[in-house]
Amino acid sequence: MIDATVDGKSFKSIGLGLKKHNIPVLPPTKDHSLEIAERDGELDFGSTYGARTINLECVLMADDITLDYHRRVAQVAALFNAKKGDIVFTFSDLPGRRYIGRYAGTLDIEKILWDGELTIPIKMGEHPFPESEENIKEVTITQSPQTVSVTSVGDERASPVIVLTNIGENDIRNFRIANEYLIE
Repeated sequence: MIDATVDGKSFKSIGLGLKKHNIPVLPPTKDHSLEIAERDGELDFGSTYGARTINLECVLMADDITLDYHRRVAQVAALFNAKKGDIVFTFSDLPGRRYIGRYAGTLDIEKILWDGELTIPIKMGEHPFPESEENIKEVTITQSPQTVSVTSVGDERASPVIVLTNIGENDIRNFRIANEYLIE
C-alpha cells in the first residue's frame, strides 16, 4: 500500500489503504481554433491545459462488518466532502509533491466481507499541475532601488509568492513590484 495524506490526515487513520493512484502524465488539452466558411483548414489559436482527473484506487478496511465498517464509510465521506473545496494530497511514492484538487464524481463502494473497494476521483481544476519544492535563490534587499533575480527550476512556469515585511517604524510609500517573465 502507498502511504498517502489528505489535508495532513493519513489515509490509514480512517482505515483507507491506497492500492494505486492513476495520475495522467499531463492534463488534457483544450484546443482553441476557428473554422472560417469557404476557407480550408482552421485558424489555430493555440491550446491550454484543462482540469486533470486522478483516480485513487483504495480499499476500506474495517474491524467488523457493521458498526466499524459504517463508521469508516462516514469518515471517508467527511474527508472527501466536495463542499470543503480543494484539498491537498501527498503520496509517499512521490515525495516533495502536493496535489491540489477536490472529490468530483461518484463514490461507489464494493463491499467484500469486512472490507470495501472504491475508486475516489479527484479533479485538479484550478491547479492541474502538482506543486513541489522549488530551488529558489533568496536575496535580502537592504537597499533600494534594486533588481532581484529569482531562480526556480520547476518544470512549469509559476508566479512567485512575494512576502513583504516592514520591520521598521516608518510607513513605506511609493513602493512598486514588477513581475516580468523572460521571453525566450
